[in-house]
Amino acid sequence: MFADQFLPNLSIFVLGQAAAWYYLRSGRCWIGAVSTAALWVLADLLLVARFLFGASSQDLALPLFLLQGVALGTLAALLLALWRRRWSATARARPQLFAAAMQQYLRCDHVAAASTFRRLTRADPWDVAAWTALGNVLARLAQPQRARRCYRRAAQVDTGRHFADFLQQQKRLLGDSGPRVQPPAVEEPAAVSSRST
Repeated sequence: MFADQFLPNLSIFVLGQAAAWYYLRSGRCWIGAVSTAALWVLADLLLVARFLFGASSQDLALPLFLLQGVALGTLAALLLALWRRRWSATARARPQLFAAAMQQYLRCDHVAAASTFRRLTRADPWDVAAWTALGNVLARLAQPQRARRCYRRAAQVDTGRHFADFLQQQKRLLGDSGPRVQPPAVEEPAAVSSRST
């Protein structure tokens, strides 16, 4: 599609790159980095094949199809994620769901709370509060690795760094702050009294 037309292919590339840039700027770096790398590698491949080796339109069909697929796929994934974030049923019920999950957490129904917070993070992968709360629930469920992943994800999407101090504290509580310093040993009263006599 659009094998010999420069402007439509450039437009598709720019739309895909804009979507990848949005992912990078909003903290979802993995998707943005992979999309950006794929787009530029495919664009370079097309330019080299076309202008350096003089490849025909039939030879460029597969790389061009891949470039368009990556660009349009990245854009479609972003639009779907933004739609789910704003207008899905879960997004519309977010305040009630978050409150219900917090009640479940406070009642020590951690499995139900984790399920509700996961639902919120699936609907809105940029929801820092839901990622943080999910990390807290997983820490209570004795799943520190998963809790750390949630805190990392929360830190990635917290581009305004509003939760940075709290997330650092939560990671420290899980033991991510490096080697723990042991407090000085306190001697037993019996040992002190036997030494003084």
